[in-house]
Amino acid sequence: MTANTQTHAMPTMKPQITLDLNGTASPGPLPSLRRAMRNMEEGQVLLLVSDYPGIENDLHVWAKQTNNQLLFVDRSRPKGFGFFILKGDLWPVQRSVDVTGHHCPTPVLEANKTMIQMKSGQNIKIVSDCPASPVEMSTWIKTTGHKLLGMTEDARGVYRFYIKK
Repeated sequence: MTANTQTHAMPTMKPQITLDLNGTASPGPLPSLRRAMRNMEEGQVLLLVSDYPGIENDLHVWAKQTNNQLLFVDRSRPKGFGFFILKGDLWPVQRSVDVTGHHCPTPVLEANKTMIQMKSGQNIKIVSDCPASPVEMSTWIKTTGHKLLGMTEDARGVYRFYIKK
């Protein structure tokens, strides 16, 4: 993943670490995942392979609580699922605005309000689950002259826009 390209969840991504935890008993793969993530750098991807019941929901909750992203779930594996997890953010950010649960144009309005308070050269992350936000944010960025550093979309359709003022 380079700083100039947009990142979308897709099965062709190459993880830096693969953690095969098929057959892991209670408390499940989360303790092992936490240990593995400590040794990774921001922006790296880990592939967790697990057949643990309920792990997908656990991972979504864990990712949100830890500022990590479950980018893609590979359901085509012969045993267990493959969960592609991005550690942290691809770009450093000074401010983060989470507008999940709000429809457009709220992401643009909140981004604009936050950008006014920021200095030139600083980065912001906007988190939105509005399906129209990629188009809305793109239009806003072109109109304002800010720079889109990149965008990710997680397995549940939550977008993260990284924007430089």
